[in-house]
Amino acid sequence: MKIMGLDIGGANTDCSIIEIKDKKIVNLKNYREYFPMWKNKDQLQDCLKKFCRNEEDIDVVCVSMTAELADGYNSKKEGVEDISQKVMEIFNDKEVYFVTFEGLKTYTQLKENPLNAAAANWIGTAELIKHIGKDCIFIDMGSTTTDIIPIKNLKESASGHTDLERLSTGELIYTGMLRTNLTSIVHTVPIYRKSTCVSSELFTITGDIHRILNNIQEEDYTCDTPDGNDKSIKSCKRRLARLVCADLDTLDDEEIIKLAEYIEKKQLEQIVTGLNKVVTRTKIDTAIIVSYGSGNLCQKAVEKLNMNVIPLEKYISKKVINVITSLGAIQMYLDKKDKNIVLLEEI
Repeated sequence: MKIMGLDIGGANTDCSIIEIKDKKIVNLKNYREYFPMWKNKDQLQDCLKKFCRNEEDIDVVCVSMTAELADGYNSKKEGVEDISQKVMEIFNDKEVYFVTFEGLKTYTQLKENPLNAAAANWIGTAELIKHIGKDCIFIDMGSTTTDIIPIKNLKESASGHTDLERLSTGELIYTGMLRTNLTSIVHTVPIYRKSTCVSSELFTITGDIHRILNNIQEEDYTCDTPDGNDKSIKSCKRRLARLVCADLDTLDDEEIIKLAEYIEKKQLEQIVTGLNKVVTRTKIDTAIIVSYGSGNLCQKAVEKLNMNVIPLEKYISKKVINVITSLGAIQMYLDKKDKNIVLLEEI
């Protein structure tokens, strides 16, 4: 049996394909495609075709999504309906399931309540993480958002399910490693020891400060840059200087690095605030963190709250961590069909 897991996000679409023989995983493939849905939603089928190239023998496809929030859609309902329809056009001869807040659903079932699948990808992730910690909080900082998922007694125990609900509970922080506009993190910054207001233009994003601070490498900066230029340290510094309407002639290198460090500190405070809400409510003192790239901030956040830390890379590799939501969709299918296969024990 060959199973494909898909997570169709607003900026990235992730894919995992596993092959099972005799209840053992004999092959695993992972793919990630930078695919901005707000610009390219009408080409989604082309993106999906890339994943199944030379994979004609796929039996089951399990799909989660967050791209319904992309501003190419007038509503989340419209987004779910469009994305699921496009999926079915490509995989109409396969067994297809969609991740929802009520488990996996067929396309027919999904159409009865489309919003049940909106931003439900973290449900699948929780199905994976529960095999590591019976009682834990999983923290995952992606390119755009940070998920804080509490698990108690082997079950996700989030207070909110929708994005709106999770934003109010601290379980979803709209701050990420790459795509976050810095003006959503700071309104004033210290420049040459003076409190300085920032410009509200989209001159620079978090990918720039984390590149400058060496939290990520150039190949990790996978989204578009605000000015369309390259992702070298010099270009990142040039974009960051524009945050205060300056350039590399008017801000010296030391001041630019201080600026990046200050914004990183303020972004960390956002994560700590959300995490503290979840810890206070659940009384859970163990955190499982993704420490590749984002781990610098995730680890600092849990350390500030004196939590026990379990790095996820003790269980899976960086390449697999990057597409963990697509693996979560597969795990939901394996659990549904009582396959007695735990992916984190096999990969």
